[in-house]
Amino acid sequence: MDYTQLFRSLREAKGLTLEGLATKARCHRNTVTNVEAGRPVKFKTIARLMVKMGYPQESKEMKSVALLWLEAVSGLPFSRAGTEAAARKGVAGHRSASRDQTRLLDAVIDRANLNAEQIGLLVFAARHPEALAILASVRDLVSNLAESDDPAELKVAEDP
Repeated sequence: MDYTQLFRSLREAKGLTLEGLATKARCHRNTVTNVEAGRPVKFKTIARLMVKMGYPQESKEMKSVALLWLEAVSGLPFSRAGTEAAARKGVAGHRSASRDQTRLLDAVIDRANLNAEQIGLLVFAARHPEALAILASVRDLVSNLAESDDPAELKVAEDP
């Protein structure tokens, strides 16, 4: 069963028509139709409709619809047996890899003898590659000036 089927059966169990729920929720009939047709709808909209049908936010019906909606939008089989175990295994693997990368980074920082300011500059540079391009241009210009035999030969654009 998907969330659209469950939503429809819950609406019908309360004796509500599409129009009746729309009126009760003060929304357009198409909103309810969109939910039941499986068209893209925010869960916030579905939850509001569920509450208007009389299902509290903490009810098992609300949780079931939420889980099925999440499956539909994510493509992950949350309601199937074994999914939780597979997810926990994946998270554990990610955490293990993250710990390994943190240890490696710590070792590189120790070997390079970097201080907090230098690390901050590296982070800034990684997030702003355009700043590195500007610095590379300045470095090249300075190198060219140092290699030039006669710095007086360099003229600015305004010089005749």
